[in-house]
Amino acid sequence: MFKGYKVIEVTNENESKYLDGIVELENVVYENMIKQGKEGQLFTTGKEDISEYIHSSNDSVFIVTMGECENKVVAATYITKGQVPFTYNDVTKYFKCSDEYMKSIKQKFKNKDEYIETLRKVYIQKITAFVYARDEILKKYIQNIHELSEEEKNNMLLDLVNKEIEDPTNNFHEKSQIREDLNKYMSMYMDKVYGNSKQYENFYWVDMDFLKRENGVEANLETIKSKKYNSTIMAYDKILQLQKYNIHDKSGCENMEMYYSANPGNTIELDTYITSDEVREYGLARIIAFEGIKRVLEKQKMNNEEDDIFLVSTLHRDNLSSKYVSEFFGLKDNLFVTRRTGRDREVHICRIKKNEIKQYLDEIEKKLIVLYNYNPNGKILNYDEKNRIIREQLDYEKKERERLEKLHNNKYAKYIEMKKRKISKLRLQIGKLVEVSKHTHENEISNNNAKDISR
Repeated sequence: MFKGYKVIEVTNENESKYLDGIVELENVVYENMIKQGKEGQLFTTGKEDISEYIHSSNDSVFIVTMGECENKVVAATYITKGQVPFTYNDVTKYFKCSDEYMKSIKQKFKNKDEYIETLRKVYIQKITAFVYARDEILKKYIQNIHELSEEEKNNMLLDLVNKEIEDPTNNFHEKSQIREDLNKYMSMYMDKVYGNSKQYENFYWVDMDFLKRENGVEANLETIKSKKYNSTIMAYDKILQLQKYNIHDKSGCENMEMYYSANPGNTIELDTYITSDEVREYGLARIIAFEGIKRVLEKQKMNNEEDDIFLVSTLHRDNLSSKYVSEFFGLKDNLFVTRRTGRDREVHICRIKKNEIKQYLDEIEKKLIVLYNYNPNGKILNYDEKNRIIREQLDYEKKERERLEKLHNNKYAKYIEMKKRKISKLRLQIGKLVEVSKHTHENEISNNNAKDISR
């Protein structure tokens, strides 16, 4: 089934050969989704950002599939890792915006005094990091920034934020440049100056109101050299609140605490996987996503600092195609997050123990061999393995068809028909597998009888 296609990793060296083809594929897929009434289920990355991914210094990879005859990009995926905490591409932030998360952090301290003192200390550090980030942003807009008072600089930053809020095309959404820069510079400062990236992650959402609620404690900010720290606190807390998320539905994730330790350093995101319509049934999205995940996971095995690795993807709740790709890789726990502005997101996640990486990759590879005939290493599977994989997939497809039918929503009619076809196809595969096994068994008996006669 996969014959005629080539899987290629795009690198700094070969980028020029494939970049335009990736951009063209993005645009074609995006336009097709608009025509199908799926607006908002895909956001194009664009040439500049795709190139940035390819050149990134973290463990991200960009994989494409080429049609051998036409030399055309027909599928693409980027698998990302090592993002800056709480920026747009850090999808682990969604698990840290709840009261339950803060309670779990609190329970890690020996006693209340230690917890309160850490709260106060980290908040002061965050304010100093905010001052640094604020000044770095304002340098883009004004020279001689040192001549302004703290209050003037805070007001100027808030004015920039308010302009974005009033702009219907921006509205201080997750990709806001100011929002991104604030998180990037603050994270950089906390790590470089205080070596405190873990506590910054733990207490990211802490503001002065939170401090006061925790036993009436208020941070002693006299240690900050600014004479106008009240203005700075007000500016920081206001902008922090504008970034708030809300976990709207966590019924799909029974044990959220299991994912609280996910962070950009130990998490791999299935960022994007797109295929042209004419080749979608061949499983190319799953194949190239697997190749990308495998490359990053194999690097992760060499890292002795982390015990758990997390796979995460975010998608529009109605984007069932992406849901099925995510769940193929075991990302079956999910939560639904509402955001201040823009499309709400469904986050899918799973955890893999470091000593289980090989087992995980072997299992996904077997599924691709059996279900999509993708077998570049020429592995041979026995009857039991093939039978188990097909029957597990059949059970999954039947349950999903039943779930969609219970929703009684016409917009899922297309997917229900797709599920019916997949179920029929898998049943045929089981029939053929049983038939082949039967003939193989009969031949073995015949050969054994012939050997007995010859003796």
